[in-house]
Amino acid sequence: MDHLRGRAAAAAGAVVAAAGSAAWALASTSMAAVQAAEARALGPRHTAEMPGEDELALVAHDARLAGLVVVACGLAVALCALPRRVATAAWLGGAAALVVANATLGRTVDDGSVVLVATELLLVTGAAAVVASLLGLLPRASTPSSARGRLSLLAAGAAAAGTLPVLSAQGLASERYAAWVPAGLAASNLVSALALAGVAAVVGVLLARSAVGAASSLLLPVAALALLLEPQGSSWQVGDSPRAAAVALVVAAAPLVLAAARERDGSPRRTAAAVAVLLGSGALLALVPQLLAIPVLVGGGLGMVVTAPAGAYINYDGLPIVGGGLVLGAAVLAVCAALRSPSLAPPERSDVVAEAR
Repeated sequence: MDHLRGRAAAAAGAVVAAAGSAAWALASTSMAAVQAAEARALGPRHTAEMPGEDELALVAHDARLAGLVVVACGLAVALCALPRRVATAAWLGGAAALVVANATLGRTVDDGSVVLVATELLLVTGAAAVVASLLGLLPRASTPSSARGRLSLLAAGAAAAGTLPVLSAQGLASERYAAWVPAGLAASNLVSALALAGVAAVVGVLLARSAVGAASSLLLPVAALALLLEPQGSSWQVGDSPRAAAVALVVAAAPLVLAAARERDGSPRRTAAAVAVLLGSGALLALVPQLLAIPVLVGGGLGMVVTAPAGAYINYDGLPIVGGGLVLGAAVLAVCAALRSPSLAPPERSDVVAEAR
């Protein structure tokens, strides 16, 4: 990765991390309001269509996890130009600090200042990343920085593209939740969605090899976001349409898949395979969006590893889902890896001549 792109990645990653910290702070400082809303919903007029006991609290913990995912993606983007050992150690240190902060700091910031809490999370994460990076300063052979940078960027973009549509499954704009969700929690969901779309766009632009690729990398995540957002009162919120979420997943992942196909040799065969994968999966998921349910639920259960220490637990009426975005992101990354495989390379000239004979 050249110097200019490295600096651009560092700046963009810092902005994304700040947005993720704000999303986390909005959800964390809303816990008291969430509990008050649950108390009202569980009053004498409670029905099965209203949030159940601790259901909104689990949604709030899930929203906090979404903010952590955004910060982790931003950190990966910001570090992508550094030597591999330094970047890996720094990212792991920062990610560990996020988990600890969610379990400790997150319990103490109810009704606090969003700006102050977001700043505290950024400082804790940054300090842990700096300290951990010192472990990677020992001299050791490493791979070229360009390969390292592209791989870490691809991983961050895949995680963002997978997590963005999963926010729709939280259903904060649904009839069940809309009247009970505090403003801070709703804002947290919206900020996370905007930041995740931003990650996908930034990664696509940094990986693009042409002006057309950079333009499409900007437009496609915006289109995915437009599919998910819907007006709610005087603001916007992530809708709860499963079909829109399924299509948004393919649209947000498209720049990454196409970039992976063009990375090795830019052959028409790889590009055609990428387009076929995108069109086929898009059509399938649009027709049967329920196919996303299994990876979302499995990943959501794994997300409890992070949210349970912070006080989250699964109740009768609620399931966590944000962790499912990382499972979908892993699937996007697997597709990208397959498209980069040498097996899709065009035959060597000697092979073509031999076949002609």
